[in-house]
Amino acid sequence: MQIAFFTAEDRFTLSGWFSSQADVTQWAGPGVAWPLDDTFLATLLDSGQQQPARLLTFSGRINEELAVVAQLGFDWDNHLACVCRVVVNPAMRGKGLAEKMLQQLIATAFRQEAIERIELRVYTFNAAAIRTYEKLGFMREGVQRRCVAVGDERWDCAIYGMLREESPAIKQGVKQPLTA
Repeated sequence: MQIAFFTAEDRFTLSGWFSSQADVTQWAGPGVAWPLDDTFLATLLDSGQQQPARLLTFSGRINEELAVVAQLGFDWDNHLACVCRVVVNPAMRGKGLAEKMLQQLIATAFRQEAIERIELRVYTFNAAAIRTYEKLGFMREGVQRRCVAVGDERWDCAIYGMLREESPAIKQGVKQPLTA
């Protein structure tokens, strides 16, 4: 899989991956509306120009086709990175693509000497994502119960974290981290 910064062309493909507000909320959180609008999609584009980086959006491609989109946020004051908004092309799910993308994001985050911790949040019903995060070494740290309202439903959100010394990327020396 080739990984690079999210591009303008990626916006149109990404928009087609969601068919409801619940799909968008599961990916992007409760503050993002479906269908995705140009204002939101534009926030994904200039992430590579930030100095220092605050939020980087990456695209993974297989044979030129958009396969995965994921973000890596940075809180430099607290020496923290956050994996967020990970989504796999619906036609390519179940092939371990999120895991490959996340391995690179973990390596990229910990390549920054200031970063001591990576965290993420995931809705507790998202079993596939949870399996992937746990396989990569993230530890479940708690659950925010009924923290998001989606229509008439309330969703619980699990919090996961990984410390620098727990990272498989650090232990195994993953090569070619992404540029942050």
